[in-house]
Amino acid sequence: MQELKLGLFFIDIMAQMTLLGTIVVLTYLSPPAACVSSDGLETYSMNCSRIGYPLSPCIVGPDIEKLDLSHNNIKIIQQQNFQNMTKLKILFLQFNEIAKIEPGSFAKNSELLHLDLSNNLLHVISDLPFNHLRSLTYLDITHNRFETADFGAEISKLQKLHTLRFGNVWLSSLNSSYLFSLQAVPIKEMYFIPGELKTYEPGTLNILLSMEKLSLDLQFGLQPQLLINIFKDIPISTTTLEILNTNLVKYGENEDLFFPLKKSNISTLVIMNITIDDSMTTYLLNTVLGSNIKELYLIGVKMNGIGKWNIQNVPVENINLRKFSIIDLHNPNFYKFYSLEYLLNIFKHLTELRIMKGSLFYVPCPVSEIMTEVRYLDLSSNLLQGPTFVPDECSDPFPKLNTLVLNRNKVADLQTLSRLTKKLKSLSNISVSHNDLRLAKEQSCTWLKTLKRMNLSHNSLAENVFDCLPASVESLDLSYNSITTVPNLRRLENLREIILTKNSIVSFPEIAGLKTLHIDNNGITHVNVDSLQFMGLTELKLSNNPFECSCAIQSLTNYIQQTDTKILDWPHQYQCYSPPRFRNQVIKYLKFSPIECKIPLFVGILMACIAALVAVCVLLCIKYNITWYIRTLWLWLKAKRNLDVSKVQNNFEFNAFISYSEHDALWVKNKLLAQLENNEPPYRICIHERDFKPGKPIITNIIDCISKSYKTIFILSRNFVKSEWCHYEFFFAHQQVFDDKKDSLILLLLEPIPKNSIPDRFCKLRKLMNKSTYLEWPQNEFQQGFFWKRLKAVLNLDFHPCSSTSVHKKGQLDP
Repeated sequence: MQELKLGLFFIDIMAQMTLLGTIVVLTYLSPPAACVSSDGLETYSMNCSRIGYPLSPCIVGPDIEKLDLSHNNIKIIQQQNFQNMTKLKILFLQFNEIAKIEPGSFAKNSELLHLDLSNNLLHVISDLPFNHLRSLTYLDITHNRFETADFGAEISKLQKLHTLRFGNVWLSSLNSSYLFSLQAVPIKEMYFIPGELKTYEPGTLNILLSMEKLSLDLQFGLQPQLLINIFKDIPISTTTLEILNTNLVKYGENEDLFFPLKKSNISTLVIMNITIDDSMTTYLLNTVLGSNIKELYLIGVKMNGIGKWNIQNVPVENINLRKFSIIDLHNPNFYKFYSLEYLLNIFKHLTELRIMKGSLFYVPCPVSEIMTEVRYLDLSSNLLQGPTFVPDECSDPFPKLNTLVLNRNKVADLQTLSRLTKKLKSLSNISVSHNDLRLAKEQSCTWLKTLKRMNLSHNSLAENVFDCLPASVESLDLSYNSITTVPNLRRLENLREIILTKNSIVSFPEIAGLKTLHIDNNGITHVNVDSLQFMGLTELKLSNNPFECSCAIQSLTNYIQQTDTKILDWPHQYQCYSPPRFRNQVIKYLKFSPIECKIPLFVGILMACIAALVAVCVLLCIKYNITWYIRTLWLWLKAKRNLDVSKVQNNFEFNAFISYSEHDALWVKNKLLAQLENNEPPYRICIHERDFKPGKPIITNIIDCISKSYKTIFILSRNFVKSEWCHYEFFFAHQQVFDDKKDSLILLLLEPIPKNSIPDRFCKLRKLMNKSTYLEWPQNEFQQGFFWKRLKAVLNLDFHPCSSTSVHKKGQLDP
């Protein structure tokens, strides 16, 4: 025995050392993960569930507000475990092996609101250190190992505790002394697992004077008399009772367990996940009809019976039941069920009725006609068709029905549904989702004019459904159908909300007066922003469409970022589908080049630049006679192409061609020609008056003569720069220089010419005079002799006359 104790001691020491080492890691300062709670407030949380803690570390910072350490291997809670987590509000410790919590473990956690210690190994709860948890509102210690529910004095410090969950299978006794400390705690809701309770002291639960809701989890069974005693002890403040997880047939032994509830203040009774038979159903219904119960919920009920119920005859005016729900009813003997016409009085004053997942396939006319007060009817997940819900023979079914829910039934024809529901004179809201609704072409519908909200989602409707809707509808859900286009909806002038999610719509609809539009998960590629602005929506859902991301998509991005409309799923669910280079990219983050997106502007700027360039060119052409040069060059090329000249390279017919103004003809003939042609040997000179061939164009003659002449002499004077033909000759001679790549021009200045007197079209002449040497005719006769020598020397250089060419005699002129 001593060895065993010693071994246990060492094991305990090792466990504490392991936990202590983990605490060091746990308290390490590290930024915690952030999440957003349901109310929109950011909460710093860390999930260290199922990681094998404390063998695996969980790094937590001091700003943590929510910590999940469930489903681990924690055995003991020590003082230092959570002392640095002063902002902790939610702590999950369920499904560990916690057997002890040291005093002061939560001394620094005064802001803790929610603590879950369920499914651990706590044997005693009277010494749990609750005295510092002044803000705690929720405490769960169910499924621990304590056999007596003695809460001790410290729990009385929890003055904000709203919900308490306790109990387990090992609980053996419960008396008022154990719960005495709870008398001062303002508990509103209690979840109690009595387990296999052996003794219960009457009056124990009566001390919980503020308890409004009691949930009894009877999963482990309970002696019928003890359950009856608990029912008798329900405080007068309790208005809601839940009976959960039990087989009343097995433990009830055909005993009326519910009769104490007739004298209680219970107004809402919930029976969930139970098994009953005809006998127990009789006791239950008799209790409900003879009590203050206004709401009855039967959820997940397994019924082993055939409807043979001995219901007491209670006057209709004494029945308080107003809301009745049967959800997920399973009865293998349903086909043997008795007629329940004797239960009609139960439905007389009902305002809400739910029969869901009950295999209901028919609503008799007497039932629908006696429900004169029902306003809400939910018959979801049954086998109803249109005619079986409201048979044709029914005259005035559900006269005050406002909301009808027929989801997940067998309704198939929309026209038939409209005709049958027209009998429901007060109907305002209808939901027929998850059926197989269809509408044949050219069918018309006859709806009530009072309908305002319609849910026709998850059906097989096409776009012709819009012609079969009441003009009064304000809210319309057509999601998950087969609609491809949305026509003009001016007829639906009251429509304010439409849900078109998951259809096959390819073009964005424009609906005047609409406030809410959901058209996500369709085939829309382009959105007209002008239409959006015109509609003036308050809420828009356009996500998960195959957007074509061209430059136009930027207008949608700008609209979304600037509008006051609430855009759902923006930006991450708005992605490109085409072109391929942008596929799956978020639209908000797309970047386009300015040229790509502003083509009209770019073209306008380009055209303006071209126009400006053209204007500059025109001005330059006007100023520098460029048009003249172009026209002259064209004449030159044309003449050169048609020219027929027989000459050999560097062999010419003339020594020189002389270009001069008619006003200088006397000087040319009397001075220049006399000097050159009377020379010995004489120079061959070409002038236009005698050497131009008759019948040829002047331009051709000019080019022909220049081409046959070794040199071209320009007699420069004021008259020369004023002559149009002299300008042609100079231009063609200058072109010949470039063609033959030789210096063949001789400038002979007959008289001084001021540079500012040379016209713009003689710009080449001006440039040539600035950079080339020219001969100047001297007025001094002595210098004239030297002038002639220089001119003749230039003409003699490398001149090889053509042997076959005839020579003009002195004074001989061409006709």
